[in-house]
Amino acid sequence: MAAKVNEASQQKGPAADKRTLILDSAFDLFRHYGYRRTSMEDIAQAANVAKGTLYLYFKSKDELFEALARQLGERIEANLKAAATRDTGAEDKIFALLDAKLGFIYRWVLSSPHAAEFIDSKHKLSGDVFEPVDRSFRSALAKALKEGVRWGEFDPKAAGFSLDAAVDTLVAAAHGAEWGARDEADFRDRLQRIVRLALRGLRPLPRERK
Repeated sequence: MAAKVNEASQQKGPAADKRTLILDSAFDLFRHYGYRRTSMEDIAQAANVAKGTLYLYFKSKDELFEALARQLGERIEANLKAAATRDTGAEDKIFALLDAKLGFIYRWVLSSPHAAEFIDSKHKLSGDVFEPVDRSFRSALAKALKEGVRWGEFDPKAAGFSLDAAVDTLVAAAHGAEWGARDEADFRDRLQRIVRLALRGLRPLPRERK
């Protein structure tokens, strides 16, 4: 496969940090050609470094791929942290958290036919990286639901749900937002409607009049 030279890498010049240069080049190649079709030689050529230099920074293509997957995981973690600190109601915060992960993934997968490899839980390398990201995601959702319970917005017990079951159901429903979505705006609209509908089932029951 003829490697595509990373234009951004060329512009950084010889003084650029080689590790960043290599990661940027590998990132472009993996997105355009996929993990399997990209070789270490392709990456060295795209980064304009000797193959021996490449191996000084990364011992294998697996190690390079894992480093890139970790970068994506860190971006999602940062998105989750920003969403979790929003000064807003529980429903808006829950939507923001779901969009921080699922919306990011939706936009990412749309960007390239091979982009999904970086976040595929079945891929051993990315799966190991994204397990802690998923735990952070679910923990943030549980915390937002707890806040809603404290504020009187939700009552999962009255609906027959434990907190964990409510999070599981919400996440499962939210994954359906991508089905049939025409574009990012349509995806976010579907996600918002799913959140609104799912959370209606957790609203406290009205008290009976005596």
